[in-house]
Amino acid sequence: MKLTAKDIGVGVLAGLSAALLSVGVITQSTLAMALLLFSPLPIFVAALGWGTGAGFIGALSMAVAVSVLAAPTAALVVVLITALPAAAAAYFIGLARPAEEIGGPKNAYVWYPIADMLLRLALIVGATFVAIGVLIGFGDDFAMQLAKSLGQQLAASNPELAANADAVQDMALFIVRVLPAMQPAVWVMIIVANLYLALRLTAASGKLRRPKDDWPRALRMPRPALAVFAIACAACFLPGGIGYAATAFAGALGACFIMAGFAMMHARTRGAPWRPVALWFAYFAVMLFVFVLFLFLLAGLFDTSRSAPVSKAANTTPNNDN
Repeated sequence: MKLTAKDIGVGVLAGLSAALLSVGVITQSTLAMALLLFSPLPIFVAALGWGTGAGFIGALSMAVAVSVLAAPTAALVVVLITALPAAAAAYFIGLARPAEEIGGPKNAYVWYPIADMLLRLALIVGATFVAIGVLIGFGDDFAMQLAKSLGQQLAASNPELAANADAVQDMALFIVRVLPAMQPAVWVMIIVANLYLALRLTAASGKLRRPKDDWPRALRMPRPALAVFAIACAACFLPGGIGYAATAFAGALGACFIMAGFAMMHARTRGAPWRPVALWFAYFAVMLFVFVLFLFLLAGLFDTSRSAPVSKAANTTPNNDN
């Protein structure tokens, strides 16, 4: 991998941009929280447009900038949840090898499947949230204290709940138990959304080397992910830190299967005159009823078990950065 001064400069600028999008959350304003959602985007754009090396330089620059602007602990958290997953996902997306090596045509390249990238991204995000849990000491004692504090907040915000202390505490315990799954799940979706947006931006600018993927058909999970997800779900019932760690992995993997379920719906409704109504109804139902996500999870699991994702092989220029 050869890095030019331009690649290094782009990486540094991307890291500084990502850092500014991240540290604004300290102010706890609505705008700052919205900007945080786009913090992986500069790293993705740098890696996809100028090579993997620029992406990793961006991740390192982001860590240094956040440690200067905020605190070393905040920098570590930012690296774990934003810089590391973004740089890793961009690296996998940029991988390609000559199709001739697997019996394909000359002057063609087989690109790393989105499905395999998605599995590895879920495992990386799950591991980063486990690391953060270890960093803050998340365990049974911490969970009980958090549940107690959350119960007090719920009772203070809703006088009707305050009359039933047991119901409030049960609700708080449930929220604390599912929190280790919800956070990685939401963040995986945010990273994938930023990746998709970065692919569109770099393709529009003519900097993207990877050919365009058919996301509704390519956004799947590989079959080995079924076994990993089953093991993680089973381990969720274990006590202590092991159970919380398994919950984080199950949440990250579950989010990928949910996205695969949505992708299957987009692919299966192509060409149908009622497609806009079906898509609108599905997304509107998700906003109203969270349990609808469970149906898409089942759809993603079912589709993964019965079909293999589409791998992309296309004639393009060599990817010299990977």
